[in-house]
Amino acid sequence: MTGALRAMRAVVFAGRAGAALFAFLVAAVLQAAPAQAQAPQGQQAPQIADEKQAPSPAEAMAKARNTFEYGDYATAAKMLIDLVEKARFEAPALRAEAYRLMGISLFNLGRKGEAYSAFLELLYLEPDTELDPFYVSPGIVALFDRVKKDSSDKLAPIRAQRRAEQDSRRKAAEDDVRARRQRELEEQQKLLFARQTTVEKRVVQREFWVSLLPFGVGQLQNGDRTLGIALATAEIVTAASSAGSVLLIEELRDPSSGRFDSRGYTLARNLSVVKWVSAVLFYGLWAGGAIHAAVHYQPEQALPDRLVQPSSP
Repeated sequence: MTGALRAMRAVVFAGRAGAALFAFLVAAVLQAAPAQAQAPQGQQAPQIADEKQAPSPAEAMAKARNTFEYGDYATAAKMLIDLVEKARFEAPALRAEAYRLMGISLFNLGRKGEAYSAFLELLYLEPDTELDPFYVSPGIVALFDRVKKDSSDKLAPIRAQRRAEQDSRRKAAEDDVRARRQRELEEQQKLLFARQTTVEKRVVQREFWVSLLPFGVGQLQNGDRTLGIALATAEIVTAASSAGSVLLIEELRDPSSGRFDSRGYTLARNLSVVKWVSAVLFYGLWAGGAIHAAVHYQPEQALPDRLVQPSSP
């Protein structure tokens, strides 16, 4: 009996111990699960913050330049390599500077093959680049010159294209400056012309008594040139006919007796008819022209305005 009780107690004790161990394991798992669930969020937060606070290519280039100038070529080369691979430069000149500093840094680190490639990329961007021998060592200058010589055939069309682009930009800039100066000059001339020029109002005064004159003078004063010329011509013809008839009649008269012979009398009578008819026509045309001119009389006539510039002193 004693042995059986002891066995039962051992089983009960083992069961309690197993239950306690199981409860401990469950609690540990439950505590670890939230921590594991929050771990990815904790890891992503700094990454997102880093992305938001990532420096611009210009800022990263300035930091790499400072590192290069302090002589830390290893760090500078690493920064520049990462920069040219990932960054989007705002200007080709900034990328060209990155390759120049990278080539110098790699050469100083003894990585001449990589320096050669960096200098080659630099020349592809800026084919006319020259290294200052007072700024870099003779070995770097020699390597750079060798790169330039080896790639001369590839750089020639790039140089030609760059020069053509530069010429085009320079010509466009010159044309723009010339056009702007021309516009400014025209504006100044317009302003000067507006200041110096005055508008003259012209009005012609007319006299009423001129309307009563013969030979279409009234019509000419009123601006009716066609009618005026027609009346003048008709009145001159009729006046000449009347006056000519009087002269011919006197020529046919005998000076001593003052009489006409039989033949001259007939001609003189016909000329007398012409004289009076012509006189009646003349005075009729005169009267009709005077009445017409008086009816259409206007005291003033406005002429087109005229621009007047003051005479130079």
